[in-house]
Amino acid sequence: MLLVLGIVGALVGVIVNLRSLEFNAEATVHGVFPGIVVGALFGGVDAIIPGAAFVAVFIVVALSIISRRRNTEAGTAVVLTSFYALGMVISLWKKDMSGQLEALMFGRLLEIRDDVLLQSFLVCLLAAIVILVSWRRQIFFAFDRVGAQSAGLNATVVDILINTAIAAVVVAVSSAIGVLLVIGYIVIPGAAARLLCSRVSTMTVVAILIGVLGGWLGLYAMALDTQRPISPQAAVALSICVLYSVAFLLRGLKQVVVRS
Repeated sequence: MLLVLGIVGALVGVIVNLRSLEFNAEATVHGVFPGIVVGALFGGVDAIIPGAAFVAVFIVVALSIISRRRNTEAGTAVVLTSFYALGMVISLWKKDMSGQLEALMFGRLLEIRDDVLLQSFLVCLLAAIVILVSWRRQIFFAFDRVGAQSAGLNATVVDILINTAIAAVVVAVSSAIGVLLVIGYIVIPGAAARLLCSRVSTMTVVAILIGVLGGWLGLYAMALDTQRPISPQAAVALSICVLYSVAFLLRGLKQVVVRS
């Protein structure tokens, strides 16, 4: 799961970084929460991904419409807050799930079953196909949105595709590492790669390496012999953050060498 997530999350993350869509990713992460809650309530673990996918459709439509407005941040904030609050209300109204909220928000990486893993792989495959098919258009819009529209590209379609890819990654790992930690996989590898690279092609390769290495380091840290157990999801998320810090230091060292 972490290998697939490291690759697909990095591909999506590169476009997210180039197009400055981090807030969209954050809104999607929180927005699918009511679908996760409803799925867990009525269908158990097996229904978490389908429930999240159903709600993700509305999130994609809403964010794609908002992207055409001037004040996109305010609209995105409304989507994030309203959907997440709805999920909290449902979790306490239908059934007291206060003891299960941690699992829903932070996942259970080591408890994911084969059938759920297969669902996650299929949704990740969807995200990969969407982002690769629209890759050149996404790059065009990242560097020159006005020029891309003047060239005849449909901005709404391109926005729907990237929002769909983001939502697919979030849905795929919602039951594994949780909705609150997946944002790291979408944002950090691409951001770290941009610190080190000046070309999109090399940025993509480095982002994938960071995503995959972060997952491996997280599982290694989780398996260390310590007095207290280490959360696998938290270990993976922190590993990604550590790699970003390393990239930041390398960027600073490079600038010092160039200046000297």
